[in-house]
Amino acid sequence: MTSEQDIKKIKEIMECLFKQNIAEKLNKLTENERKIYNLTGKKGHAEMFKTLKVAPNTFSKTWQKLESEGLLIKEGQIYRKVI
Repeated sequence: MTSEQDIKKIKEIMECLFKQNIAEKLNKLTENERKIYNLTGKKGHAEMFKTLKVAPNTFSKTWQKLESEGLLIKEGQIYRKVI
């Protein structure tokens, strides 16, 4: 049987690999995409639009792209970061 320590170690390794994968994906984003990712979950939509001076349509397309790449999760009408 697998011990609690084994499960904890496996979880830590998986989290490390997952974070590395996320970091690699973030490095491939454009500057604007990275800014949108970084503000997601920190500010409301209207505030984000004003801060970055980007059209709502651009945000929508970027969020959809980030979701398809596994960087964001859509919950209802709101996106949140995976980690």
